[in-house]
Amino acid sequence: METIDVKGWGAMWARDLDSHRPKTVMAAVDAEASGVRCRKILAYLHGHNVDVSSSRTIEVGCGGAVYSMILARLGAHPTLLDYSSDALLLAESNLGALNLNGEFVQADAFNILPEYLGQYDIAMSFGTVEHYRYPPRLKICQAHVDLVRPGGLVIISVPNILFLPHEILKLLLIARRKWFLGYEGSLSRGELQRVGRRLGLLDLRIAGSSWLSDVRRYKHIVRDTQTFQRWFCAGKSAKESDVNRKPEAHQWLDDYLGHDIVLLGMKPK
Repeated sequence: METIDVKGWGAMWARDLDSHRPKTVMAAVDAEASGVRCRKILAYLHGHNVDVSSSRTIEVGCGGAVYSMILARLGAHPTLLDYSSDALLLAESNLGALNLNGEFVQADAFNILPEYLGQYDIAMSFGTVEHYRYPPRLKICQAHVDLVRPGGLVIISVPNILFLPHEILKLLLIARRKWFLGYEGSLSRGELQRVGRRLGLLDLRIAGSSWLSDVRRYKHIVRDTQTFQRWFCAGKSAKESDVNRKPEAHQWLDDYLGHDIVLLGMKPK
């Protein structure tokens, strides 16, 4: 299975733009901002004395730009980078729904223009790196480092290969030809640590999302599938269940078994 091209991603982001709902955007940002993954990322930034309110951030492969919105609400000045014009239209619409501003750059992360290199305090991506095999996988990670100033911070979030509900569901969808995200190679903690070392990052940390909340979410995803509904006559949908979603709580298993694992590191000064 190959990585989806610009046209394929564009079609996906265009569908999201067609179904755009400001209240849904705000709910998604609020939910992520209160979650375990975000709290760990913000704690890492604060631990490195980063003043988010004056930081220049860039999100690589921005898509819907959830984290750019989270940091922009704290005062950051976000740049959104994607090679899909449809992704940038979606990001612009999402920021507009929250009355936020940003700079939108249509560019290939593998060929970033010199004027953007070394200009940011934080370079980040969420759900981008796993769609590339090596050597492009390492090259797109290197792009994060190239974008930040000396002493700048790198944040790379990817799916965790040890979060089995996602891996099993992905295999089933691929077998049934219903998987639409192209190549997605989830990563392990060990691989992320090796990537961080090869990039020369300092103060490396691998943080995970809420394992228990992720399991609950996937339980609802499975319950909403047509197969589950047909076999077990389930009545309550994930949308209804989400109304009563419990706040995320940190557990020590999160950094090992959570759906998402995040590489956090600092570019040498």
